[in-house]
Amino acid sequence: MTVRDLSRRGVLMLGAAGVAVAAAGCNRFGGSGGDAPPSDSGDGGGSGGASGTVNMAWWGDASRAELTEAGLDLFREASGITVTTEFQSGSAYDDRMAVRFAGGNPPDLFAARRERLRDFGDRGSLLELPVGDGIDVSGVPESVLNSGKVGDAQYGIPFGVASVAWVIDAALYEEYGVAVPDMASWSWDDFTEAAAAVTDASDRAVFGADYPLDDFLTMGVWLRQRGQDIWNPDGTPGFDEDAITEWFQMWVDLRDAGAVPNGGDVEDLGAAAEQSAIGRGLVASSSMPSNSYGVFNPAVGGTLQMGFFPGESQAERRGHQIIPGGHWSISATTDAEEAAAQLLDFLVNDVDANVTIGVTRGAPPDAEVAAAVGETLNDDDARSVAYLGELGEFELVAPVPDPVGTSELSAALGTASERLVFGQSTPQEAAAEVMAVFA
Repeated sequence: MTVRDLSRRGVLMLGAAGVAVAAAGCNRFGGSGGDAPPSDSGDGGGSGGASGTVNMAWWGDASRAELTEAGLDLFREASGITVTTEFQSGSAYDDRMAVRFAGGNPPDLFAARRERLRDFGDRGSLLELPVGDGIDVSGVPESVLNSGKVGDAQYGIPFGVASVAWVIDAALYEEYGVAVPDMASWSWDDFTEAAAAVTDASDRAVFGADYPLDDFLTMGVWLRQRGQDIWNPDGTPGFDEDAITEWFQMWVDLRDAGAVPNGGDVEDLGAAAEQSAIGRGLVASSSMPSNSYGVFNPAVGGTLQMGFFPGESQAERRGHQIIPGGHWSISATTDAEEAAAQLLDFLVNDVDANVTIGVTRGAPPDAEVAAAVGETLNDDDARSVAYLGELGEFELVAPVPDPVGTSELSAALGTASERLVFGQSTPQEAAAEVMAVFA
């Protein structure tokens, strides 16, 4: 299935329309966020007539929570609805949600990870959302919105979109006398040749590229360029053993050409940009989530160039996708359905709130909101938003909710990749190890 995603002018490019929307300062209740007084009781309704208290939960650190609370204050003041919140980082959030759902006390509105949405939906834990009747999604591209569906039911609304990109440290390429390829039109052969040239010119002090075999985003681009995918819309595997064998063989070919390091040659010291291989100048290019550009580019001194994956212009179809970072969902047992839906509508559509919250979760999925937020960003974050607009010029494959079994596939891919790069298996053996998940 291919669909028209985002248009450059109408969705995410920064422009005059975004300035106009931002200047208006409009929100879902009319006027600016502070114009409507709150209810004295704390449970009075806003313009949508909702009342009560909404308990809301999400994952993230304290800085994200601070920004989110500032955005929620606009909703509280304008609607009179009480919003209580909680957040936790990493796997602790997943553990907490599991306990709350198992105990019959889930949040009313919560952030659902992409890989958990189908599981929640299949278990009957989520409310089918009233899109178009209480939640306005007219500005969200259909392909992005569809990623929140399980079957025909809309169980999630994306709360931030991003994609995967390729980045090149232009300073390292220049230092070693290698021209930076045109990332709008380069082929996989162009990529291999340029990366190998950097490795050779630096006498292996810097490798031309990092190629993460165990990364779903990177592998997904590569598979879609070849007419396959990680998952089919029905949740079955979207690739065959021949394709995954070729995926592993490609890394072997890149290693043999000198384009990428062998196992143990380069090590990430941590998740932070400054601890990564590209942040430490050990590799000159890598794949990267587009919304990470604003963190990684300053870490290398502002010399990263961001563009499309190799092979995009030559492939039978584009491999990139515009992917939600996660979804806002409402629990099926909520006692505050109307108020939770009103809050969710606010999070999707309110300009002031999204400007306040920023792009820590990715770019807003709504067209005008994203343009307005883009006008407030620094150059690096604005580049990551504009990159999504560039992708939106193409026909892209719509993402589907990750099915049950995604975590098992991810673990198998990681184990098989590690064994391959350390010379403990062949591409054929690594592929068989991955496919054994579906046996």
